Amino acid sequence: MMPAIGYAVRRENRFILSDPKLNAAEITFEHADLPLWTKSFINGDDIDYVAIHALKLSVGSPDPPGKAYLDALKGVAIENNATAISDHLGFTRDGEGGVEMGHFAPVPLTQPALDVVCRNLDYVQKYVDPFPFYIETIAYLFQLEGTMSEPEFLKKMFQRTGVGWLLDVTNVYANGRNFGFDPKEFVEEVMPYAPRVQMHLAGGFFDEEQGLYFDTHSQPIPDDVWDLYEYSLKLGQGKVDAVFIERDAEFPGEEEWRRELHKMYDLAEGTSSSQATVNS
Repeated sequence: MMPAIGYAVRRENRFILSDPKLNAAEITFEHADLPLWTKSFINGDDIDYVAIHALKLSVGSPDPPGKAYLDALKGVAIENNATAISDHLGFTRDGEGGVEMGHFAPVPLTQPALDVVCRNLDYVQKYVDPFPFYIETIAYLFQLEGTMSEPEFLKKMFQRTGVGWLLDVTNVYANGRNFGFDPKEFVEEVMPYAPRVQMHLAGGFFDEEQGLYFDTHSQPIPDDVWDLYEYSLKLGQGKVDAVFIERDAEFPGEEEWRRELHKMYDLAEGTSSSQATVNS
């Protein structure tokens, strides 16, 4: 199955929505044009697969996401004829109406935290129905003390909730490099448990002084991430619905926008064609 291919839409790349190799677009809910209720963010472009990507559901917080936020999120999805909705596995606030940290923090890898996440994911999925919901595994620079591995946590989460996996390939690459695990083994262990998959790709850089890889969304996608992307496509054959590139700063010229889009498309097409040959 060939996934839908596209970009996370920014003002700087809207011209690329007409590229013949693009048939998907991801709208970041917090960045959507105002007023949200009177103008489509995509402005009428012919897009087959539209994903709405949220930042503040905070499914790792002890209380469920607020209804006002969910109502607005679902409203934007309806307005844009969306295919799916997503957010991140982490927490950004201490409670309903509480302090917003402005960044995603990783959840503790414990049974109580798993119970909270699963409860909140069940609530969100029921609220945004009929839109399928995907949860993104984040990049982190620290881990809270836990009682299970991250793959074990994710496998149990997928089994209990049936939520889709937004596999941010760059996040897994960054975490593997920063915490000393093989990102391919991570994806190989988790992928069979995800019922359906979206993917993100982005660029970052390794800070020699700090000895850390940062997922900045501001550099070209490195070769190692492309390699992990292709590997993940092969592992996820038949259930990868869409892939998006994210770029948030140091925006390139048109040639670079299209180069990365076409490479993402060509790798997905090659993987799909190879699988079709095997199955024939």
